[in-house]
Amino acid sequence: MKIFKFLAVAVLALFATSCNFTETMTLNEDGSGKMSVFFDGSDLMAMGGEKLAENDTTSIDSILDFKDFIEENRDSIMALPAEDRDKIMKLERFKMHMIMNPQEGKMTFDMYTDFNDVSEANDILEGFDQLDSIMEDGSEEEEEEEAPELPASNEEKVRVKFSFKNNVFTRDAYVEDKEKYKKQTDSLESMAMFFNSSKYKLQYTFPRKIKATNREEVTYSADGKTLYYEVGFMDYLKNPDVLDIEVELEK
Repeated sequence: MKIFKFLAVAVLALFATSCNFTETMTLNEDGSGKMSVFFDGSDLMAMGGEKLAENDTTSIDSILDFKDFIEENRDSIMALPAEDRDKIMKLERFKMHMIMNPQEGKMTFDMYTDFNDVSEANDILEGFDQLDSIMEDGSEEEEEEEAPELPASNEEKVRVKFSFKNNVFTRDAYVEDKEKYKKQTDSLESMAMFFNSSKYKLQYTFPRKIKATNREEVTYSADGKTLYYEVGFMDYLKNPDVLDIEVELEK
């Protein structure tokens, strides 16, 4: 299926060329809201889009509803080992808007979901860890083409906790196995040149004006309700804490 080829290429792009992430959240007064993680891999298309599309020149502009995907493939998913099945089922609440246009040199995907409590927002970040399961399933239909293997297992991934209590919002990143994660990031040093211009950006909108944050580099919207904060992608890979943030709202 073409959609899985796109996902395979997209994940490869994360570790093969300059890329930018934008993590966007809109938080409501009751703690519910919306969140998306937008990935722009257009530099990869600019570098070799024609080659990527030489066997399939049709552009993609599609929305994948994982709930529909799971329903359509329920029998096959239920037959998987419990661990693999659970990975896929965690994607049920998500949708992804995918665009790949070799002629315009554009490749993006935007994974998004609504949440009832901000503590659920981490699910969308962990959702990216599950895409390899989807790609592996789909790649079997691609003339024996293998999806690229992610350079880290889920145990080594960055986790993030979100909270909104007593008028204070926090984003706190952590690594479950620091030793394994350090080995993983050390192995990426040879690819540092590809990440020099890559950024990881936060764009958070709150129900009330922001009173203070713990990051001097943060900028704000005109109404004071949205913050913008970015770091180098390589800096984030080396130290996920650089995106930890605490936000106090006006009462």
